[in-house]
Amino acid sequence: MVKVSLDRPYVSICLPNLNNASFLPERLTTIVEQSFEDWELVVVDSYSSDGAWEYLMDQAKLEPRMRIYQAPREGIYAGLNKSLKLARAQYVYIATSDDTMAPDCLAKLVNALERHPECDLAHCPLRIIDEEGREMPNAWSKGSLFARSSGSAIEHEHVRMAPLDGLLHLTGESVYISLTQLLIRKSLFDRVGLFDGRWESLGDFNWNMRASLIANTVHVPHTWAGWRVHSAQATQAAQLGTAAHRNKIDDMIHHAIESTAPMLDESVAMSLRRYWWNWLRKRHRFTTEIAHRQNRSERLKYVAGRAILGDSVAWNYVWWRVTGFGKWGRDDIQTIRLWGRSLGLPEL
Repeated sequence: MVKVSLDRPYVSICLPNLNNASFLPERLTTIVEQSFEDWELVVVDSYSSDGAWEYLMDQAKLEPRMRIYQAPREGIYAGLNKSLKLARAQYVYIATSDDTMAPDCLAKLVNALERHPECDLAHCPLRIIDEEGREMPNAWSKGSLFARSSGSAIEHEHVRMAPLDGLLHLTGESVYISLTQLLIRKSLFDRVGLFDGRWESLGDFNWNMRASLIANTVHVPHTWAGWRVHSAQATQAAQLGTAAHRNKIDDMIHHAIESTAPMLDESVAMSLRRYWWNWLRKRHRFTTEIAHRQNRSERLKYVAGRAILGDSVAWNYVWWRVTGFGKWGRDDIQTIRLWGRSLGLPEL
């Protein structure tokens, strides 16, 4: 059994909350029942009106490792950032208030970072559950960007060397779907900063990209973090697939590149700024324009018009549609790998 320190805990579990009273009992149970016991629980409630604060006060009387605070409602990441500032441990686990995790999750993630001092992130598989806690069909292990870029390695512990996980975010997909999948060295926040609230519920993407551009990640199989899908969660309002959503993704990619550029290899930073960012931004906007065309003839007319004007993105799209090859769709992973190899970056 790990010795528990109330003054100098090993892991800070940061739990922001707003009106998730119905999910808090299960969330707290999955924390208290962790096989790894040397933790503190830092809860920041944004003045919930559903009885959550009263419940948290009752629980804090029973659990000496639990510290609770309230903070104004200033956006989805305000409470999280406050809890991160209050965290005292060398490792941080973000326990979103409506999610869960396996009893051995902390133990295995801590052990992995202890064995891999070259890594600042430990990552585990994702289990998707519904409002009642029932496990749902899980596309993560096959369809997620993490899984597609890992291949058979997803079943084994492996280290993913920076900046390649960060570069994979150029596809517009997040490599780490849920923050609950990560154990983070607190010192990493000193390097990349806290969460930026300007992109609302999509801000995870930006922080994940910033972090994985400069930090190595160790993947830890055979445990899991739970991600609950329910009607009230903020990501439901993210306008997925719209032009507004695409613009936010592009803004977050640009911000991540610029904010980490001083910490990247000069050749990587230069190539990102001069080529990859411009190419992918044009391609993302081109794809959005195609999606907005209501029928096939309108899409063909748009593509042909852009190609006649000499748009390289349109010509690349035509080549991909005709041959199946090119810098498009799932080929992005291989394209980024080849680019990384050309710059002498380590393989995934």
